[in-house]
Amino acid sequence: MDKEKIVQYLIKNGLNDIQELSCNDEAIVLRFFYDFDDEELSAAKAYANDESGEEAESDKWYYNYFLPYLSDLSVDNAGEIIENLMEEINLEAQYTTYEIDKEDYDYNEFVAAFYEKGKDVDLDKILDKLED
Repeated sequence: MDKEKIVQYLIKNGLNDIQELSCNDEAIVLRFFYDFDDEELSAAKAYANDESGEEAESDKWYYNYFLPYLSDLSVDNAGEIIENLMEEINLEAQYTTYEIDKEDYDYNEFVAAFYEKGKDVDLDKILDKLED
């Protein structure tokens, strides 16, 4: 597997601050960020305002509408990038994301494991090993 090709593909497709967490025979594990643009943030605010019936920027507004909208958006977009990468480079991947912080919602963090097709890889086990 060509780690640099994977990293360059992610960068070319708008994912940022890519960091290698692990690279071995099992998988290449990378952390990266999906940054929301102004249009995406505006759309999330409009959705939360229209759908919530709550006071703008209240806790319910953030946690039930605004942040879930951003999370879904980033998962859809980053997931599509990863799926296209899997097809183009002929590999498999698993990824996870973390909750978006109410105080710092202009990005979403992802961790992904990239590995050869047919390998039995468990992202949760890899992440547990990295935490030890």
